[in-house]
Amino acid sequence: MTDNQLTKKEQEKYESIWNIPSYRASSPGYLQTSVFFDFFKDLIKPGDSITDFGSGSGFSTLPFLENNLTVHLIDIASNALDEKITALTTLLPDRITFTNSCIWEIGLEVPPSDWIYCVDVLEHLPTEKIDDSLREIAKRTKKGGLLQIFLQDEHFGQLIGETLHLSIKPLPWWIEKINSHFSILGLAPIIPNVRYTIFVAPKKEGEQNNSRGKEL
Repeated sequence: MTDNQLTKKEQEKYESIWNIPSYRASSPGYLQTSVFFDFFKDLIKPGDSITDFGSGSGFSTLPFLENNLTVHLIDIASNALDEKITALTTLLPDRITFTNSCIWEIGLEVPPSDWIYCVDVLEHLPTEKIDDSLREIAKRTKKGGLLQIFLQDEHFGQLIGETLHLSIKPLPWWIEKINSHFSILGLAPIIPNVRYTIFVAPKKEGEQNNSRGKEL
């Protein structure tokens, strides 16, 4: 399968699942915004920018806007955004924008932001695209951000006869991958052995891959 064929296949899969109302019933990205703000509270400044990679319905936008951040949303599914969030992109075009793109093929139209945010997304990506995706996210990180990973399978894909979690890997595997592209500041088990939040900062030049950060 060529890269173009893979991208098209993944896009069609997610545009299909986002048409199912039950898939929209929860927003992990929205639920973890308080964790992001708590960890980086001394560093986040009014007017900072943040990019949500794999933003889904986009509900994370609401607490970001409430905290005076400028928001950029990226998702492979053109129909993922909730209609309320789509309306905000029209009402507040200087505060919130949306790019329809897969993470491993982000174009130059997506500039670096102060903060990055990527919740329950990386495990959805093809394993062979994990490094490319982390590299694209890291290139667009000025201050730091939050990555959250889910270590098990899920069953929503059965609704469309597809597998959604393509990269089910143990935590040490993810730590090694993330540590290749970021400096890991901390690790928090949201559900032990199932879901973990990893706080990151840009990797400094010459920094070695020898830290998993402190466990919170």
